[in-house]
Amino acid sequence: MNTEIAPSPAVPSLWRRLLRQCWSGGFIATLMLAAVIWNGSRTVPADPSQPIVLRGDAPLAESTSDVLRVATFNIHSGRGRDRRFDLARTAAVFPTPPDLLGLNEVRGTWHESLARDQSSELGIKWGMQSAFVPTERRWWHDHFGNAVLTRVPIHQIHRLPLAGLRGKAFRTATLVQFEFHGRPVQLLSVHVDSQTDRERQLQAVLSLFTGLQPPAILIGDLNSDREDPQLKSLLARPDVVNPLKDAPADSRGRLPIDWILARGFRSRSGQLIENDASDHPAAIAELELE
Repeated sequence: MNTEIAPSPAVPSLWRRLLRQCWSGGFIATLMLAAVIWNGSRTVPADPSQPIVLRGDAPLAESTSDVLRVATFNIHSGRGRDRRFDLARTAAVFPTPPDLLGLNEVRGTWHESLARDQSSELGIKWGMQSAFVPTERRWWHDHFGNAVLTRVPIHQIHRLPLAGLRGKAFRTATLVQFEFHGRPVQLLSVHVDSQTDRERQLQAVLSLFTGLQPPAILIGDLNSDREDPQLKSLLARPDVVNPLKDAPADSRGRLPIDWILARGFRSRSGQLIENDASDHPAAIAELELE
């Protein structure tokens, strides 16, 4: 006699439970992955408590010249007007490097053991020590900021966050202390916001600069031209030296927004260097102690 065995109703039920668990687990895993990606993609301010490290084996020596050569350059992450990245072209803007140089819009690296940040690469090309000063973190590393490069010994570097309300495009000022002919000099290198935080940050930067004991130097991209009321007021002060006072507007009629200002110095010369390596000119000045 043939006996038919009926399928157990528990088998389809078991498969349904397994499928539901797999779908539920996959959905949760997808949510977790999306949360991780979202968290990594957010731009957040760099940790201001982290120390700033000078890198490079470039030989440093106290300057024997009476002239201190100072420069500032917004390198636009090494991307030129043709939108091509080329740090060799960036380095060629200064065939003879200055004594001190502030850079803006510098890209960091995932880890120093894997690759050098852009300031370290340029430091090697120029024979200068470099300090990357991150302002923003993204994808779990310091990916963007400013830098200071030097051929003279630096005693201290301080990072001073600038207040902002936009929630992105975080900014800092970098205060550098060094000696020139036995006198302590303070240099403030900055990149001010170009939008809603500009006036507030510019006010803070100019207050910092005028509060420094001279000799003192202010360099950087202030995103403000000489028609700005705050800068007009500063430039009217008899103790403020502007080596770039004769700099003309560019080919598109825009007045310079990259500055070198000093107190306690005399200006020997000042120049804007037009180039194809960035969307900004480089600025360089020769200064003498009063």
